This record gives sequence, C-alpha cells and structure tokens, in this order.
Amino acid sequence: MITFLLAILFVILNILDVRTTRKVLNQGGYEANPLARLLMRLHLFIPAKVLMVVIILIIMLGFDRETGITTGVICCGIYLFIVGNNYRTLRLQAQEQ
Repeated sequence: MITFLLAILFVILNILDVRTTRKVLNQGGYEANPLARLLMRLHLFIPAKVLMVVIILIIMLGFDRETGITTGVICCGIYLFIVGNNYRTLRLQAQEQ
C-alpha cells in the first residue's frame, strides 16, 4: 500500500514540476538543468519526462517491496525539493514585479 501511495505522490510531483517549471519560464525564468534545457530545445522534454516516470514507476511497483519503497522515498524527496524550489522561484518572481 505504501509503495502505491508513493507512486501516486511521484506522479503528482512530476505533474507539478512540469506546471511550475512552465510558469517560471513563462515569467522570464530559466531552466538551470542543462539536460532539461536541451530536451526542451529539441521538444523532447515531455516524452523524456514521461519515459522517466514510467521507468521509475516500474521499479517502484514491479520490484520487491523494499526496493519500491526506497526508490519511491528517494524520488519523491528529489521532486519535492524541485517543486518546492519552483514555488520559491515563482514567489520571488512575483515580488520583483
């Protein structure tokens, strides 16, 4: 059950990452990750993101429970930080206006 909840959280965090990143970029921000920047330039960011999410979900839900939970906690932690940073950037952009 915990692995399934982590999988749902991981998907939600990735959706929030895309939405908040787009908002930051539309308000004059920039993508700090050079790989993501390249994928955006080549219009491959969303397909690559979907592929990455699917691979992580397969690991989380298809491997043993311990591997699934460990992967979920690490990946959710990383994306929680990324989304938090995006919201922080949006707040700072709003203060500059």
